Amino acid sequence: MADALKDFYNSAIVGDIAERVSAAHPAFPVDHFRKAVMAVLPPLSLMQRARAIADGLRRHLPPDYPDALEILLNSLGPDDNTGGIDGMGGFRHLPLLNFVGAYGLDHPELSLDALRQMTRHFSAEFDIRYYVERHYDLAMQAVRGWTDDPHWAVRRLCSEGLRPRLPWGLRLKRFIADPAPVLEIIETLRADPHESVRRSVANNLNDIAKDNPDAVIATVRRWQAEDRDGTADSVRHGLRTLVKKGDRRALDLLGFDHRAPVAALDFAIAKQRYRVGDTLAFSVSLRHDGKKAARLSVDYAIHWRNARGGLQAKVFKLAKPRLGPGESVTLDKVHSLKPITTRRYYAGEHKLEILVNGQSLADGTFRLLL
Repeated sequence: MADALKDFYNSAIVGDIAERVSAAHPAFPVDHFRKAVMAVLPPLSLMQRARAIADGLRRHLPPDYPDALEILLNSLGPDDNTGGIDGMGGFRHLPLLNFVGAYGLDHPELSLDALRQMTRHFSAEFDIRYYVERHYDLAMQAVRGWTDDPHWAVRRLCSEGLRPRLPWGLRLKRFIADPAPVLEIIETLRADPHESVRRSVANNLNDIAKDNPDAVIATVRRWQAEDRDGTADSVRHGLRTLVKKGDRRALDLLGFDHRAPVAALDFAIAKQRYRVGDTLAFSVSLRHDGKKAARLSVDYAIHWRNARGGLQAKVFKLAKPRLGPGESVTLDKVHSLKPITTRRYYAGEHKLEILVNGQSLADGTFRLLL
């Protein structure tokens, strides 16, 4: 699966990029560029391949950066208003964004405006981070001005580009230490009319909560007190890590009763041995022994075997039942063990755990065979 993902950047895509650039700049050496890039791609990962194509563009475009940048902007084609963030199609533009991230830092104003234009075709969330690091004041000034941009993808960039722990992206340590500037930005976006912007706000909150839970709790409490339309989803998704950890403040804010006495009954894993590609099946019955109805957040954690032989937990949502006094519920779940790009499987004993409001109520083991 990982190989299939990286192979998006193949001869056809490299050729397509070359032809688009050539249409904007007829002197571009299409064949030479394609051969040079394809010679270095095979051992590289997806993101490394995008950067290698960007490096190839730098070597084959005019040496003057503003001239080269204008050619790339003219090669983008029309904006189809998808933002290029669904599926793989938008990745054809990532090398152009990488070009700006790698080679435009000596021209920050020109480059930031280019990222604003390019992000309508594919998110500039990875490359704007270099400008936040190198030209902090200028980059933040630009982002603040973009929060009311008419294009939703530009507004989304204002949040996604500042996430402290963006997957695959440069970690922004300054915001891990102090998230206040990021919270100021997403404040203006939390009720954005576009779902993708609100989802980014939620993911940003969730990032911040990993290092600064108190700041996120205080922010959410204020948002809920103000009761602005459109923030409920951002709050729920933004608190997901804290809920999985059993943070009582987060549970209270989302209406879960962390004080409810709950017992786990009849927990069972369907089989003791699985192979990669199988479906892991399990069930558990929960009984509420309290005197008042309670809403529960039920998760399950799979403790995956890692390369060093230890276990590393990944938590998944199971259900959000509401149980009256003495009521029980049986929950069944299947979890695919098919190969995915974000996980490498290792043979050995794994652990499955049932969490109710962040507290472990039952666990068992299964063996994974390769």
